[in-house]
Amino acid sequence: MQETLEKATESKVQKKKAVINKKLQQELICEEVMERLRPVSNFHKISAHNVFDDNWRVNVWVEDWKEEATSCGYKIKYSYFCEVKDNCIFESSPELPPKY
Repeated sequence: MQETLEKATESKVQKKKAVINKKLQQELICEEVMERLRPVSNFHKISAHNVFDDNWRVNVWVEDWKEEATSCGYKIKYSYFCEVKDNCIFESSPELPPKY
């Protein structure tokens, strides 16, 4: 009986892990990319969009100050196409720097 209960509990936990809110997954992907890139000078924001299945486009935006401008513009400094497995980045193109 105990073994069956453990298996049932384990399978429920695994199902909950597998079903993750897209918003939370987006935040986790952004966090992982920023951890690997730190520090990013003139950082403005990071955006991640699910392109299809578990493939995401992640863009890191920075402030872009021009000499003649009175305000800053923004540009994408880093852009990655990431494949996600088990809610972590499995592979990216171009390759992300290693974790420290």
